Amino acid sequence: MKILIISANTLPASPAGPAYMAGAALRGGHTVEVFETLFSTDVVNDIDEHVRQFNPDVIGISIRLVNGYVVDELAKDFELGIRPFDARPMVKGMVDRIKQRSDAQIVLGGPGFNYFGQNWLEYLDLDYGLRGEADHAFPLFLERLEEGADINSVPGCIYRQNGRIHKIPRDLVADLDSTAFPAYELFNLARYREYGISPAITSKRGCAFGCTFCPYSSLEGTRYRLKSPGRVVDEIEQVLRVGDSPMIIFCENSFNVPKSHAEAICHEILARKLSVCWGTGALKPLKITDEFIQLMRAAGCDYINIAIESASSTMLKGMNRRYKVDDVREALNCFARSDMPYGISLMFGCPGETPETIAETLEVIDSFPLPPDGVWVTIGICLWTERQAVVEDARQAGQLVDDAELFEGAYYMSPDLPETYMLELIGSLSSREGYTVQVNKAYATHEYQAN
Repeated sequence: MKILIISANTLPASPAGPAYMAGAALRGGHTVEVFETLFSTDVVNDIDEHVRQFNPDVIGISIRLVNGYVVDELAKDFELGIRPFDARPMVKGMVDRIKQRSDAQIVLGGPGFNYFGQNWLEYLDLDYGLRGEADHAFPLFLERLEEGADINSVPGCIYRQNGRIHKIPRDLVADLDSTAFPAYELFNLARYREYGISPAITSKRGCAFGCTFCPYSSLEGTRYRLKSPGRVVDEIEQVLRVGDSPMIIFCENSFNVPKSHAEAICHEILARKLSVCWGTGALKPLKITDEFIQLMRAAGCDYINIAIESASSTMLKGMNRRYKVDDVREALNCFARSDMPYGISLMFGCPGETPETIAETLEVIDSFPLPPDGVWVTIGICLWTERQAVVEDARQAGQLVDDAELFEGAYYMSPDLPETYMLELIGSLSSREGYTVQVNKAYATHEYQAN
């Protein structure tokens, strides 16, 4: 069959999910093309033309995010240097035009679909989507569709039948080495480079941390499922062959957990004498040593973001981060002694956050030299699903009255952070050299409006 994969994303991010889905469809023997909304100035008409020329049998739409805010220093018409975005109108415009143009089966998926499956089907008046690990489910769906078999029993599918929404439990792929390689050869990697975007791969699935603000472990499980180091480096070599990329990014939740797996990947790169530049945006400040950083550097690592989030013992415990302030200090000490380019990320506003806990965090951060790539500060917690523990805090605080608000864009802020204090903090952090401040919610009662 002819399969069109739409990467429905207008933010600067790697198309890793669509690339893995395209790879799964290719391996199933299908003819595959991709459409990248990031590079389109007229999405509806461009997709209309693409569908007309390709005439696909199935159109898979990968939705990365539903809505939120984007740091934009040029967005002077909006408060606090951010602008809102909402992917829903764009996706709806594409789907409405596709329905007019084609009889192709439309199937939804992607991170932005996982927690809002029913909402998306109702919003778009569609009947089918896939949640969870669709690089396994999608080719199975295609196989059954081609054979005229039952597609409504595919693991992870959500479908509408007789006016009702039905959900089939997801499967977790046990052997990740058996999954398809990402089909980056179908993507315009040169255009992505112009946007400063590198192709991304994953080395594992699952997360054992269970942080209160994150639903990741509920999606992929609390047990780590690891690709073999050889398979990971095979993927790196494939990306280098098809894309000539200057850098490859590991996009999983925690590259260095388990640490032994990260070390084994580095040793495999060195054993193959592979010349590659890579990085990761999610290193936990846990069990970081000088030797570990030197190993990553020797294996081609050229950028690390340390996902610290907080350096307050009270907040680390409340957020269930599973490391201590001493771990944060040790990680920063090691990176300060190294020649590794690195940045750090902080998150303010989780339940229990106070001016005192923020001061504790900043005291730790300020005791080290500013990282070469700066500090990313997130203010306010995005709410997506009841599988985030923080959602219950939002309900109790009256910041989430109806769960239907999640699909509209909902955020939490600790009520123990006064409005005046928060606005002063945001201004102060924004004025710091090397700091970028992403404001999702400035204080507990604040809502953004254009000036």
